[in-house]
Amino acid sequence: MLELNIMGKGVFGKFLEECFQEHAKLSDKADTVILAVPVSAYEAVAKEHAGKHLVNVCSVQSKTNAACLKHSKYVTGIHPMFGAKSPKEGRTCIVTQTCDKSGEVIRLFEKIGAEIVTQVNGKQIDGKMHDDMMRRTHLPVLAFGELAALIVEQANGIPDNCLPTSFKRLKALAEQMKDMSPGTVESIRSNLQG
Repeated sequence: MLELNIMGKGVFGKFLEECFQEHAKLSDKADTVILAVPVSAYEAVAKEHAGKHLVNVCSVQSKTNAACLKHSKYVTGIHPMFGAKSPKEGRTCIVTQTCDKSGEVIRLFEKIGAEIVTQVNGKQIDGKMHDDMMRRTHLPVLAFGELAALIVEQANGIPDNCLPTSFKRLKALAEQMKDMSPGTVESIRSNLQG
């Protein structure tokens, strides 16, 4: 059984702990360290665990993979495209960086139902390609989700049976956006600079 340490006890770190508790041994002393921290903490956390197998699960992969590679030759870049409020069906993970220790971690994500994506249109995905895809998708959804939350707030107090179906769908989107932790939002916003 894979032994791992999950750094970051926020929304996503706790979610990963719950997902992996049946499939891995969680230990502060593990040689495989998942960095479930905001982009701004990557350099310090990678340095703290230098030489270990660092697993980058950030919404931004290029600069976080680079931060990890400064401190270890064992780096797996894998972006889970789901969170605690996401449906279990349709989970995917985008892999951007591998090493000879990546297989165990990739299999761990497969055990929790994630499809592993390594290529787009026959091209191997790297951090740069990943971040470009996220700039074109994650950022607009984040902006739209924030707007949806403001719109839904205006309907507070109106019973669901008095809401039109279109508004219920908007409300569901606004609720889904709460799946993004503050660290995830920080990471997505950092991708604006490219």
